[in-house]
Amino acid sequence: MKKVLLGTILGAALGYVARRMQENGFLDQVSDEISKFTSKTKKNFSNIVDVGKNEAEYLKDRVKKYGEKGESFIHEE
Repeated sequence: MKKVLLGTILGAALGYVARRMQENGFLDQVSDEISKFTSKTKKNFSNIVDVGKNEAEYLKDRVKKYGEKGESFIHEE
């Protein structure tokens, strides 16, 4: 019973604090900051994907180049 009572009191206190934060406009600021963070994260993730694709293409070209060198070396003998 103590746990239920404690949970109810904590829930009511958190609800009161959240409402006061919303009335003071603090939650709008938090929402804006989260929005900025998510857009920046999406941009960074997109950049990472692009760099990964470029690296994969570069490695593919290098493997192809060394494969052609190895093939020409084998045919010279």
